[in-house]
Amino acid sequence: MTTGMETVDAAFLKNKFEEEIGSLQLLSDQFQNKLTTLEQQQQRDKTNFLDSLQRLYDKNSEGLERLKQLDLIMQTVSAKVVHLGDQLESVHEPRARAFDALQMMRHFDEFLAEQPLHSAVFTDPDRLLESAEIITKLSSIAQELDKNKFQTVQMRISHKYDEIEQLLIEEFIRSHDRKRMREIAVILSEFKGFSRCVDGFVERIQSTAPRSENVFTDIFKLCEKAKPIIEEVFPRTQFVISKLLLNVFHGKLQDMVVATLEETKGNPELYLTNLYELYSKTFKLQGALRSLFPTNSVDPQFLPTLSQSIFGPFLVTYSKIEHKFIADKCTFILRKFYESKGHQKRSILSSGLQDLKTRLLNAEDFGGETFLSEIIAINILQEFKNAFIRCTTLCKKSESLELITAFYDMLLKFLYSEHVEYAIDLGLACIPLSEPKTEPSGNFFKIIQQSSAITHLFAKLFDDSIHPEIRDTQIEDSVLKKRDQTLRNVEERINIGVRRQLNAIVAYVRFVFNTTQKKSDFKPEEDSNEISTICSNACSLVIKYLNKVVQNSEKCGIKDCVDGGNLQVVLSELGEHLYNTMLTHILSFGYNLPGAMLLLCDINGYKYRFFYYFYLWGWWIGRNSPTYNLGSCLDSSPLYRHTYFKIIRSLNRLHRIVPLPPSPTSF
Repeated sequence: MTTGMETVDAAFLKNKFEEEIGSLQLLSDQFQNKLTTLEQQQQRDKTNFLDSLQRLYDKNSEGLERLKQLDLIMQTVSAKVVHLGDQLESVHEPRARAFDALQMMRHFDEFLAEQPLHSAVFTDPDRLLESAEIITKLSSIAQELDKNKFQTVQMRISHKYDEIEQLLIEEFIRSHDRKRMREIAVILSEFKGFSRCVDGFVERIQSTAPRSENVFTDIFKLCEKAKPIIEEVFPRTQFVISKLLLNVFHGKLQDMVVATLEETKGNPELYLTNLYELYSKTFKLQGALRSLFPTNSVDPQFLPTLSQSIFGPFLVTYSKIEHKFIADKCTFILRKFYESKGHQKRSILSSGLQDLKTRLLNAEDFGGETFLSEIIAINILQEFKNAFIRCTTLCKKSESLELITAFYDMLLKFLYSEHVEYAIDLGLACIPLSEPKTEPSGNFFKIIQQSSAITHLFAKLFDDSIHPEIRDTQIEDSVLKKRDQTLRNVEERINIGVRRQLNAIVAYVRFVFNTTQKKSDFKPEEDSNEISTICSNACSLVIKYLNKVVQNSEKCGIKDCVDGGNLQVVLSELGEHLYNTMLTHILSFGYNLPGAMLLLCDINGYKYRFFYYFYLWGWWIGRNSPTYNLGSCLDSSPLYRHTYFKIIRSLNRLHRIVPLPPSPTSF
C-alpha cells in the first residue's frame, strides 16, 4: 500500500490471510488434541468410579447379610439368656423363700424362747420398718398355729406387733417428711391399726385448719390443703379422704348446725330461714368438694349421706313446722291488718228476712274503706314464695309435690277467700239494693282496681315459683283448675258488683230527677221576657255527681280504677242505662217556650259533660279518627233529637210556628 492513491495489494493480502489461517489451524489442532486427551481421561475416571461403586455395593450387601446373621445370633442368645434367667429365677425364688422361711423360723424361734429378743432387727430403732415387715409375717403365721400349744408365743408376737404398730404410728405423726411418712404409711397399711394412723393424720390436719366465722369456707380450704398431702403420703387415698370428710362434717359442721337450729327452735320463722340457708350452703359445699375430689377418690353417695345424717332429724319435722308457721303467719298478717282498720271480720251471708230488710233500707259504708291492701297481698305472697323455695330445696320431689299442693291451697285460702273475696263481699254489702236517698259509695270500683293488682301479683308468683315446679307432673292439672276456679269466682263477684253499682248510680240519678224536678219546672210564667241560660238544679246535681262517679280526687272513679276493654264495657253499659233513664224523665214533661229553653240548657249540659264520658267513651270509643266530629255525634243522638222535636212541637202548638222542621232522618 502506498500513501498516494489508495491501491490494494492482493498478493500481500493473500499471504497475510494464509498466515493467519495457518495459525488458526494450528490452534485448532492443539485444542482438538487437548479435547481428545480430556475425553480419554474422563472415560478412565468413569470406569474407575463405576468399579469403585460396584465394590462398595458388594461390601454393603455383604454387610447386610452379616447384620442379618448377627441379628439371628442375638435373638438366639437373648432367648437363651431369658431361658437362663427363668431357670435362675426358678432356682432363686425357692432359695429366697427358703431363706425368708429360715429367717422367719429363726425369729419365731427367738419368740419361742423364753428370753428377751436379741435380734438386731427388733432392737435397732433405725430398722423399724424392717422389723414391721417381719412382725406382720410372724403375726400371720402365729394366727394359724394351735392356740393350746403356742399360746405363749402368740401372745409375745401379738405384744411385739402392737408395740411396733404404736412406734410406727408415733413415728408417722411426728414426721414432717412426706417421703418418710409415705414409707411408714405403706407399711402401716398392712397393720390392723392403720385407721389409727389415719385418725392421727386427720387430727393433725384439722388442728392446722383455718378458723373463721364461715364454717363452710373453712372446711373447703382445709380439704383443699389436705388433698395434695393425702395423695403424696397414702397409698389408698379414698379411705383417708372419706375419714377427713366424715370428721369435718360430723364435727365442726354438725356442731354448728345443731347449735344454730336448736337455739332458734322457739322462733319458727328464724328457724326455717336458718334451716334453708344452712342446707343450701351445705349443698353448695358438696358441689365444691365433688369438684375437688374425683369420683374415684370419694363415693358419689358419701357426701349426700353425710348431709342427710346431719339434717335428717330436722327435715323429718320440717313440713309440720312449715305448714303451721305459714298458717299462723298469714293469720297474723290479716288479723293485724283488720285490727289497724278497726274492723271485726264477720259473715257476709245474710240469714233471714230481717237481714234482707235491713240491707234494702240501709247499706253500710265502712267509711269508704275497701279492706284490700296490696302491701298485705305482697307480704302473704312473699311468705308463700319463701315457703315454696324452702319446700323444693329441703324435700324430695315426691314430698315437695304434696307440700306444694297443700301450700297452694293455703295461698288461695288466705289471699283470696280470706282477703280478696271477703273484701269484694263487703263491697257488695255497701251497694244499696233499693233506690238510694244519698250518693251511693263508689268504693267498689277501687276494690276492682286493687283486686286486679293483687291478681297480677299472684299470677307472677304462680308463673315464677309454682308452675315451673309442677310442670309435667301429676298435680299440674288440679293446680291449674283450682287457679282458674278461684279467678272465675272473683270475676263473677266483680261482675255482680259492677252491675249493682251501675244500678245504684242510675237509681240515684233517677232519685235526683224525681226529687228536684217537678212537672211545672218546664212551664214557668210566660209573662217573663227573660229566658234562662242556666242549667236546672237537677241537671247541675246530676252532672256534678256523674263527674265524681267517672273521675274524682279520691281516685275511686270508673276511669281511675278500670282500664282497657273493661272501661269501654262499663262506660257503655252505664251510658245506656243513664240514657234510658234520662229520656224517660224528659219525655214525661210538658213544655212552654221558656221551659223549652231551660230544657235545652239542660240538654246542652248533658251533651258537653255527661255524654262526653258515656255516650262517646262507651259507644264511640273505637272511633278515634282525627276527622270524627264530636258535635255531630251528639247532635244526632236519639236523646237530643227526641228532645229537640218535642220542644219544637210544643213551640208549634204555642206559637203556631209553620213549617215543622225537617224529619229526624235528615239529622
